[in-house]
Amino acid sequence: MAADSHTQQALADLPTWLLILVALAGLVGEMRQADVSGVAMSEIIKRVVLRFGSNALFGMATLLLILALGHGPYIAGALGIVVGLLGADVAGALYTRYLSRQAGVDSDGK
Repeated sequence: MAADSHTQQALADLPTWLLILVALAGLVGEMRQADVSGVAMSEIIKRVVLRFGSNALFGMATLLLILALGHGPYIAGALGIVVGLLGADVAGALYTRYLSRQAGVDSDGK
């Protein structure tokens, strides 16, 4: 009976662990992307915070949506990580485009 109780508690804590994994995936991804020479530390911190936040937002929204639809926690976690990373990549690309427009180096050739 104690093992059953332990299993139920572990399943109740699962979304917390998935939140941590989704957030760490975004943090590691941005640290990999930010490894460019000539970039100031403040800019790297801004990019890490942007990607970390967007990863957590998109990843957890997907995770909770899939769980609410009644699918298993592993499917929800996997899709949450994938969507979180894609959301972080989109947010990073939009931020880079914004910075290039602010600097006058528009990539559209205008």
